[in-house]
Amino acid sequence: MRKFKGVITSVFTVGLIMGLGACSGDTDEAAVKKETQEEKVNEALAAEGEKVVKSSCTGCHGIDLTGDLGPNLHNLSLSKEEIIELLIKGRKTMPPGTANGMEEEVAEYLLTLK
Repeated sequence: MRKFKGVITSVFTVGLIMGLGACSGDTDEAAVKKETQEEKVNEALAAEGEKVVKSSCTGCHGIDLTGDLGPNLHNLSLSKEEIIELLIKGRKTMPPGTANGMEEEVAEYLLTLK
């Protein structure tokens, strides 16, 4: 009977390890796929945002966005949400509504600037 319990325990342990290993592999693969899809969406948003920035922001922030009348827009320490709020509400000499409903796209683009 003891020998039989040891075999059952071993089989159960091996099965549990294999089952958990299979599950974790699927989860990692799904997470990587989801992350890749999100990056594609972000790239698409950033591309749209770049168009808005080039037509609306370069007059004050300079052609290369490193600053002129307005501040440098590279390496911003603001979050995406803070940038969106700033674009909607404006701040100091920056007028509100300069992104014309494309705030998320502009924020995505600005966050890519290094």
